Formats: sequence, C-alpha cells, structure tokens
Amino acid sequence: MHLIGVHIADMRIRPDDVIAGFPAKQIRKLLRQSTLSLSVDEATKNLGLNERSTLKLLNDLEKQGFIEKNTFAPDPNRNWKNTIKGGALSNALFSAPVSRRAAEQKLSEFMDRVREVNEASRFLYRVSKVVLFGSFLTKSSTIGDLDVAIELVPKEPDAGKHSELVLAHGNAAVLNGRRFRNYVQVLDFAAQEVRSFLKAGSRIIQLTDCRDGVLKIAKSRVLYESPEKNPVAPVNSAPMRRVRRSRRLKGCPF
Repeated sequence: MHLIGVHIADMRIRPDDVIAGFPAKQIRKLLRQSTLSLSVDEATKNLGLNERSTLKLLNDLEKQGFIEKNTFAPDPNRNWKNTIKGGALSNALFSAPVSRRAAEQKLSEFMDRVREVNEASRFLYRVSKVVLFGSFLTKSSTIGDLDVAIELVPKEPDAGKHSELVLAHGNAAVLNGRRFRNYVQVLDFAAQEVRSFLKAGSRIIQLTDCRDGVLKIAKSRVLYESPEKNPVAPVNSAPMRRVRRSRRLKGCPF
C-alpha cells in the first residue's frame, strides 16, 4: 500500500495507491464523475458511504488540494469542485512505468514527428511550442508517463482562408467514411489529426495543451519554441519502434 504524493503531476498512479484512506482508483472515479461540481449527496451515493463519512472524506480531499469549495453553489459547505491537482488525478493512468532509456527513445521519435508536422504540407497546423513535464524531469531510472504539452497554430496566416481549409478537410474526411458526432468535431479534425500523429498510438505519451493548468503546478522544460511569429491565436485542445533519428529541430536539445 502506498500513500499517493508528489507523482500526481506525472499523470500515473500505482494500483495500490491510497488517497485520504481510500483506494486511489476509487477517488479518481469520483473526481471523474464530478468534474465541475461535487456535492455531499452525489459523493455519498457514488461511494456508498453514510453522510458523516462522506463529509470527512471530502474535507480530507480539500485539505490535500484535490478539491475546493464551489462558491457558485447554493451551499458551498456541501459542494466542491476539482482543483488543477484534482483534474490531474482524474486523468491519471494505472500502468507500469517504463525505463528512462525507452522514454528517451520515445521522446526522440516524438520530436522527429514534430519536425515532420511542421514541414509536411498535408497538415494544416504546425507545432509552435513543445513543453515537457512530469516524471521525465526527475532523476528516476523509470518513467511514469512522457508528459508533453504542445501549442498548435495554423500554417495559413489568413483566418478566413484557414477556416475554409479546415472545413474542407473535415468534409473530405466525412466523404471518406469518417464519422463525427457533431459539427465541432468536424472543425477540430485537422488539429486532432496532428495530435494523433504526434502521439502515434504510444501508451506512455500523454499529450495536452500548453495552456493546461497542470503546468502551473508541475516542473516543466520548454523543448522547442518556434522562432516564427504567427498572429493567429493558438488552437484549443483537448508501439516501440526504433527509428533513425532525423536532424534536430532548431532550438531543441534532443
């Protein structure tokens, strides 16, 4: 049994971790179900506890920084919401760590894909910034996740032309059999295509946006930042194979 601590920012937790006296997996499930609002009644129902035990747990989670009072609720003393730390826990993974050498290889391949995205005309966005955070920046011989934040900007500087390209790209995907739940997914397809390419199906690469609040509480390092100036605002978010390393990106230490 292990009391969970600083490695929450790594987005990975052990199966036997404990938070406030409860299995971490159970707390993670609770925070996932109540991202914006967590009431005593909801927590009591989800956890199968009595109200007194639930109140104690929620107060303990608040003291540990996973939740905070929801001041917009009718009764803030009985309602909470996730903090940045709680949001990180809700997205945490349960899986075995990998060796630093394997993580370094994955990072090298990732940066090669960043270069390819920026140079290939088939992508409508370029990666303007790459930030590394989490367990890779520690001295540990094993790595939980390869936590990477990216910033995407349109390659087409004209906003109107860029919008037309994005829409056409999404519509072409529909004609080729791609299914989208709504129009927003169609418009996000070009950016999501870049994210999927960068992740390349890797289980250890955890990709997020450079504006993710977790970067405010986690140690981080900028790996790459484009020298180009683009007036268009950044885009909002949401298997081991040895390859020959390509030339380095300008400004990248890897």
